[in-house]
Amino acid sequence: MKVFSRIQAWLAPGGISLAWRQLSYDKKRFATAIAGVSFGVIIMLFQQGIYQAFQILVIRPFVAMQGELALISPDYQYLLSPGHFPERRLYQTIADRDVEAVYPVSISYQKWRNPETGGKIDTALFGVYAGRNPFIIPEVASREDVLTSPESILFDDGSSPDFGDVAGLFAKQGEIETEINDQRIRVSGIFSMGQTLAAYGHVIAGMETYQRLSGAPSGTINFGMIRLKPGADPEAVAERLRKIVPEDVSVLTRGQLIRREQVYWQNNTPVGFITISGMILAMFVGAVIVYQILYTDINDHLKEYATLTAIGLGPGYFVKFILSESLILLVIGFIPGLLVTALLFLLAESSAELPTRITLFDTMLVFCMAAIMCLIAGFLATRRLRSVDPADIF
Repeated sequence: MKVFSRIQAWLAPGGISLAWRQLSYDKKRFATAIAGVSFGVIIMLFQQGIYQAFQILVIRPFVAMQGELALISPDYQYLLSPGHFPERRLYQTIADRDVEAVYPVSISYQKWRNPETGGKIDTALFGVYAGRNPFIIPEVASREDVLTSPESILFDDGSSPDFGDVAGLFAKQGEIETEINDQRIRVSGIFSMGQTLAAYGHVIAGMETYQRLSGAPSGTINFGMIRLKPGADPEAVAERLRKIVPEDVSVLTRGQLIRREQVYWQNNTPVGFITISGMILAMFVGAVIVYQILYTDINDHLKEYATLTAIGLGPGYFVKFILSESLILLVIGFIPGLLVTALLFLLAESSAELPTRITLFDTMLVFCMAAIMCLIAGFLATRRLRSVDPADIF
């Protein structure tokens, strides 16, 4: 209790109520200050939410697959620029005692024909083997018949509307005929995965069908997922496999693969820059608003401050007093900012299908940034008090 009392006395000389009363005396000005803090909080939280949404989007295909390890080409950049390597490299990993199953995967951009308009658009086409299918999506895992058919594919109903209302047509009439790379194909099933930053639509086919549609040579794949036996240590198995396989492939844990994908998009697209610059801009705007409010408040009460100076209170008292006002604005402004951001996230998810989230870490990060914003504004506002001379005022 004594520690709390000392902290309270340092942050709020004269008591919280004095700082509160001065802030809330002018209701319009007080509301403007709260709105300024909330605005900064909303922008910072929203930027963080969008950033997190992008991080989720880029790894959707990997989340939909099983396997604790992955085998990739040294030329791998991101999912749809993966390079390729001999398929037999993946089967070499079965020699390890802890490898239970392997799943070859091929992927590339191909031209999809909209069955309604005839327009063509790039789609991400996956090729997998029936019986060695890495996808854990129920609508894919249960359709081995489609993966063995040379004329059938599965379509992602989370694809962009530019691909046509495939799911609606499928629900009405069953199988739909369309084209990929000007080759006739049938949509024989629907699954749900959703768009990514790399592709606005996804199609899954059996490996033979994939090779026919894409022209890819047999015997090569773009990456492979490796499922381990229960209780196996992925890091230890990965280290052993690196000694087994040649240098024309790389072994990654699932976490390393996901992080690699996220880092690529963070470093090679404006996503990271926009997030950071947006948060800095929000801090600046919020700090300016809070500074203007506190400066005006100080200017309106110069006589009172001069009186306190005349009776012996020093600059430290006023600094702590103004900082206590800044912290009051922070706490009161953060709550509506958090609530408004949550509503914006719901709107973004329902209208744009962005998987925005407010995590505890992001919330605490933004709270700390907002605190810095308010405290900086408070420190700058106290400069007005340094020029106060009781003799000049009275």
